[in-house]
Amino acid sequence: MEFFYDGQVKRYLTQFMRIMSNFSYKDAKGIVRRVPVRYGDMNRQTGAVLTKNSENFLQTAPFIACYIKGLDFARDRLQDPTFVSKVNIRERAYDDMGNEYLNTQGANYTVERVMPTPFNLKLTTDIWCTNTDQKLQLFEQIGVLFNPALEIQTSNNFVDWTSLSYVELTDMTFSSRQIPQGLEQDIDILTMNFMTPIWITPPAKVKKLGIITKIITSIYNEPTGTSEELRQFSDGEILEPFSGQQPIVVNATTLGNFSLLVLDNTVKLVPPTNAKSSGKGTDLPTKSGADANWLSILDRYPGVFKAGLSQVRLLKPDGNEIVGYMSLSPVDDYTMHINWDTDTIPMNTLLTDIMGNIPRGTVDAIINPQTFNPRPVLSNGSLGWPNTDTRYLLLEDTVNWQNQDLSTFTGHANDIVQWNGSEWTTIFHSASGSEPTYITNSRTGVQYVWDGTAWLKSYDGIYEPLKWRLVL
Repeated sequence: MEFFYDGQVKRYLTQFMRIMSNFSYKDAKGIVRRVPVRYGDMNRQTGAVLTKNSENFLQTAPFIACYIKGLDFARDRLQDPTFVSKVNIRERAYDDMGNEYLNTQGANYTVERVMPTPFNLKLTTDIWCTNTDQKLQLFEQIGVLFNPALEIQTSNNFVDWTSLSYVELTDMTFSSRQIPQGLEQDIDILTMNFMTPIWITPPAKVKKLGIITKIITSIYNEPTGTSEELRQFSDGEILEPFSGQQPIVVNATTLGNFSLLVLDNTVKLVPPTNAKSSGKGTDLPTKSGADANWLSILDRYPGVFKAGLSQVRLLKPDGNEIVGYMSLSPVDDYTMHINWDTDTIPMNTLLTDIMGNIPRGTVDAIINPQTFNPRPVLSNGSLGWPNTDTRYLLLEDTVNWQNQDLSTFTGHANDIVQWNGSEWTTIFHSASGSEPTYITNSRTGVQYVWDGTAWLKSYDGIYEPLKWRLVL
């Protein structure tokens, strides 16, 4: 999982400290003074600064200290962790020149919210007082707020379904002193314990709904017919949708019949004379003529490109699409960085053992069997045996791989092999595999496809003009 941090627990703590703020007391002279609030669990450096690096420094009182006492998993509020809530949002159009909202519809978004994880946050407030009268004044102001709970809100975003919660007073210790007291009197502390149910939410997926525009200037077959029909096509640029839809003609300068080169998480526009595909695998394009700049292409089409929301869609052989969210490289106008939507990646092919059991579409690693020892080294220095159902994709033929009965196993390059508990078996034979087979390397999370000749990344390669489109 990629790094993310939204400061969710910190927001609950901030709201709790705001509840304990702005309380006052009246001293012996009748002057009303406000009681400061601070975070109780300070670090050593902050404590040294506040005490001026001296043990003889006396803390001022009264004051209120707030801190986290505990954090427990709330199993009683646990719900379906796989649930995803989808919310459709429509914005008003905004005029950047006039700095005002218009009475027309703007961008549309779909927000996919993942089920959050429930916790019970335990908070404590220590009220430091120099006498009983101060304590009673502060307690009377704070105690009436919790009858027995006070509602809080951590966010004003209406899409945030975890923004509302409450703070409940659970118990308290009225005094930290012991009776009878000795000659020395410590500062009297009133301790109040609270509990608030919270939710920790993973990042939401935001999708923009926009104009679907496929950058195509021709179709597979050249238009045939009368000279009048041919002139009609030459006057404008054809934006060709997928099959079942009529071509849309947009008046624009002809840009060329671009293909799309997909490598890892980047895409580039490829002029038609540069794209070459052998049918089995992909040949990288050769450089000839001017490069295709993404900005010069996007500026000619309706819709507004927005990094992270505009999409590129790749047509799969089964008619479905692989969706990726685009952002232009900050150092290269000819390259788009893509964040692929994993929900649209092809499903893995389930491979079973020779008995037809243990179906799964992943391998534990991709290895070179001529340099990799499949037997793990135990703590005593001896060689053990792999776990049952360990699977490897081989890059080369095996050399001297042994089974438990000391027989020799022979595996071939591009095969997938499995340890069944006593011997190695081949569960995918590359020599006879002609159908597309999708597997994922569970060590790296990268998906590969067998095209009958070689293993390739499942969505890398050259996509011809009718095989890709943009959603701006």
